[in-house]
Amino acid sequence: MKNNIQIRKAKTKDIRAITKLHKKIVSEVNSAFYSPEVIKEWLNKISEGNVNHQFQNSVWIVAEIDSKIIGFGQYSVKDRQIYQINVDPKYLNQNIGKRLYEYIENGFKNNEIGKINLNSTLNAVGFYQKLGFEIVQEINFKLSRQSLKMIKMEKSLRKDCQVVLGRDIRKSLS
Repeated sequence: MKNNIQIRKAKTKDIRAITKLHKKIVSEVNSAFYSPEVIKEWLNKISEGNVNHQFQNSVWIVAEIDSKIIGFGQYSVKDRQIYQINVDPKYLNQNIGKRLYEYIENGFKNNEIGKINLNSTLNAVGFYQKLGFEIVQEINFKLSRQSLKMIKMEKSLRKDCQVVLGRDIRKSLS
């Protein structure tokens, strides 16, 4: 099954499937970490119109198997921010989220971005830590009436700077 997975830029024709999948994920995955009141308001915020509007200001990608969307990601190179990576609950723990992330990371690296940020939902913190992100702080993302507790995280994409600095220090000490 893993060989059939395609990662590609999303098209406007994908908006309906992305919206439907996002609602499924919030209902089935995020609901274990957030109150029913938060989930209800969150679900009300997810709409085709909202996703369509976000298509104008960010890059969306999808993971699909046999033309069925099973995951998606959203990010902005300009803002150096990953907004979300989501995978259908049926396909969790099959490296689909990791493949979406790698596609996104390559987009940042191709634009010579040195550090990226994201606000993780509580259920995804471990996933992002495995990808090398570090916790910065807890934040409250305001919906309308409710707040969504999230974890601000960041990752440096420039490991070479540390190595060069280490060499410079050693040379100056000898």
